[in-house]
Amino acid sequence: MALLSIAQKLIKTRFVITRMTGNPYFPSPNPTLATIATAANNLEAAALKAKTGGPDDTAAMRRKEVALDLLMRQLASYIESIANQNATTAEEVILSSGLEVQHRGPGQRAPLTAATTRNPGEIKVQYKAVPNSVFHFQMCTDLSKPDWKTISETTRSRILVTGLTPGMWYYFRVRVLSKNAPTDWSEIISVYLVA
Repeated sequence: MALLSIAQKLIKTRFVITRMTGNPYFPSPNPTLATIATAANNLEAAALKAKTGGPDDTAAMRRKEVALDLLMRQLASYIESIANQNATTAEEVILSSGLEVQHRGPGQRAPLTAATTRNPGEIKVQYKAVPNSVFHFQMCTDLSKPDWKTISETTRSRILVTGLTPGMWYYFRVRVLSKNAPTDWSEIISVYLVA
């Protein structure tokens, strides 16, 4: 979350709080969801004040941002500790929290990426290049009840998804069909389309 803007951090934090509230995988989140919600509200108030305030207000906003980042890192560690209790359901546990699963080491670029473009309702999805292959891209909007829909089968490793509704999370995955055999589905990535 450290690379997200403050607005994106607030959206992501509140999404995670919503996904974890009443979630049976997480009976006693540490830190508590109430603590995280308070930190998010404090950051939002500080960010509004910093827009019209001076350097002291900006410094106060940065302190609130660091505090929220720290709490979210602690929460991610808690989620990971729950997920690590059962390797078969680990990915399901993490995704149910609203966080993404990361299967790569430090400094490694994710094979599947997605990002909004400058055009409203548009997301660019890209996978690593694999020569002489067909890429089977799928999308869904709710991981609690995944309804994966194929959005493209193409020989290109990137697609542009258009006509999307702002104010929603979109989840993507891909598998590669080559002359050998289809790969497993990739890790799932998510993008929030800002309203």
